[in-house]
Amino acid sequence: MSNGSALERKLAREIAARKQAELLLEQKSLELYEANEHLKLVLTQLKRQTHKDLHKLAFEEQINETLIHFGRAFLIRTLDDGLLSNLLERLDSSSALTESGLFLATDIVSTIHDSRFGHAQRDKVDEIKPYAFWEQDRVSLPLEIDHKVVGELSVLTEDQDIEEEFVVSQMRLVADLLCSAISRQIMLTNTQEARARAEESERATKEFVAMINHELRTPLNGLLGSAELLADTSLDEEQRTLLTNLSHTGDFLRHIINDILDFSKMSAGMMELIPSTFAWKELTNMLQGVFANKAQEKGIQFSIHSAPEVPDFLIGDFDRICQILINLVGNAIKFTSAGSVQVEVFWQENNLHISVKDTGIGIPEGAKAILFDPFVQADRTAKRNFEGTGLGLAICKNLIDLMKGEISFTSQTGVGTQFKLSIPLKVATQESKIEKTDSGVTKPLESLSILVVDDIRMNQVIINQMLKKLSITPDIASNGLEAIKAASGSSYDLIFMDCRMPEMDGFEATSYLREQEFSQPIIALTAGTTLEEREKCIQCGMDDILTKPYTAKDLRLMLEKWA
Repeated sequence: MSNGSALERKLAREIAARKQAELLLEQKSLELYEANEHLKLVLTQLKRQTHKDLHKLAFEEQINETLIHFGRAFLIRTLDDGLLSNLLERLDSSSALTESGLFLATDIVSTIHDSRFGHAQRDKVDEIKPYAFWEQDRVSLPLEIDHKVVGELSVLTEDQDIEEEFVVSQMRLVADLLCSAISRQIMLTNTQEARARAEESERATKEFVAMINHELRTPLNGLLGSAELLADTSLDEEQRTLLTNLSHTGDFLRHIINDILDFSKMSAGMMELIPSTFAWKELTNMLQGVFANKAQEKGIQFSIHSAPEVPDFLIGDFDRICQILINLVGNAIKFTSAGSVQVEVFWQENNLHISVKDTGIGIPEGAKAILFDPFVQADRTAKRNFEGTGLGLAICKNLIDLMKGEISFTSQTGVGTQFKLSIPLKVATQESKIEKTDSGVTKPLESLSILVVDDIRMNQVIINQMLKKLSITPDIASNGLEAIKAASGSSYDLIFMDCRMPEMDGFEATSYLREQEFSQPIIALTAGTTLEEREKCIQCGMDDILTKPYTAKDLRLMLEKWA
């Protein structure tokens, strides 16, 4: 009995153990199933994520290629309608985008003519939102320049696996590139327009300077020429006094006009040097002739001392060097009431060194720093006791700078002033100086046949009377057409040709005469002093230039040179 009970208990334990094992197996099977299902889910999610990442990566690469390509294109090409259309086509070729559109405000850039490109969504700037926003699958981004909305870029997305935020971030890069390109084109256009305006302004300024040069010097030629001719007539003492006043006033007016015109040429960048060979003796003789009497009238001593080593002949702009010294010596005599004005000259290391020293009233400390500025009066007193434009020293400084020289001064009030300047010049030989005039005069002046071409009656009278003093009676023509007709019917030894005339100017007439093999000298009569106008005279066939206002002496020297 006891054995049977023990067996039953053992069997019951085995059954219970088997049931527990089955239960445990069932539980593990369930856990294994759940783990397998979870693994399937994870693998599916991972596969889906990898697919999205691949799409994002491809889209990002396409946008990067677009940015690189058009970044270069915007730098080397003008931003225009075609380039913007190409950009939208490139965006549409992306795997994630289509129906790209661009709207720009009207006239934002002169090189862009249309305002709507592709599938533009707007046609007014005030309809554009100042932030990126979605309308179903289309995203639109504003284009801003200088914190101002000027347009909109929009695209339709086709790939739903790419997040909206990523699409927006990539399209912002494209929008930024567009804004940079538009800003650059605006800047380039403004620069080009400013350059064009500057060039037009420079051209207009040069034309104005040339015109005013002619309009001022031409009547001055009549004024000073008439005064010179009148001086050779019989006058009583009162008339002689009036003539002297007229001559001095006209001469002063000539200096003012010259200063104003020279300053205008400086401001317009037209001041240029015309080098030639000259004798140093000519310059010292000129200074003595201009200032010796003035110094004597004031009771002051005037002297010029040139060191032995100063070359006899030099190459430089003789007229401009004269202008500098006339200004400096003229100021020295003007501001000196007692004592002396001394000019010392020496030559060192291919530089002409000149000192102009006076015992005048000196320059106050407050005026020294601005002495070379334009329109600064060298009055040096509380009241204006001295005439002048205040341009003389400014012009001197500019001319010295053009010559690559130097100018400085020292001064003490009540003691005097000393200006020092050095001008680099080349040494010339006497042969090079006289080469052109070596042939000498081939005819007596009174036997010369002369044609004068000038459209202004006063100028005709002046040069006619000056030539009559040389026993020459010229023929007169009023324009280029009359000159050509006269030259075809007579054999002239020399023609004086005005440059600016109606119907046909002197340049055209000279060119035509040279084409017809007229070989005698043609001398320009011109009020123009610019290098451009002088070169134009030579290029058309003229041999030399007689600048208005001229004197009878200037006229005689020109005849002796070319007769």
